[in-house]
Amino acid sequence: MYFSIAVAIWGAFDIEQATVTLMILIATMPYLWFKLRMVITVDDEMHIDRAHIELHYLSDPVALSEEKYRALRTVNLDALSFHATRPWLKTGIQVLLKDERDQTTYWLIGSKKCEALVAELIKRSRDKQR
Repeated sequence: MYFSIAVAIWGAFDIEQATVTLMILIATMPYLWFKLRMVITVDDEMHIDRAHIELHYLSDPVALSEEKYRALRTVNLDALSFHATRPWLKTGIQVLLKDERDQTTYWLIGSKKCEALVAELIKRSRDKQR
């Protein structure tokens, strides 16, 4: 994308302005990487960036296949679900909610480490019940 912007600048102006534009755009890449990353932590609560929920409201975390994950993000989307996904992630987990006061049906969380996240949620939930 950055290269195509520089080519458009080059076509409209000259190579020097295109080079300066490309260098400025490349300099913004670390900032964008930092802002677009998704940080997931699990302790007494599950935190996904600024969203958080206590573990006792969560049940049945399931690692999803690529097909199931894609379907839950698109054609089988539940309007009452919470999505913490990124377009480039191909897998994720689904965690059901068991709070009758909350209309949210489930959380759909994109992750490259689905099995580890599910195992951590199950482990922390068991530890919390003790």
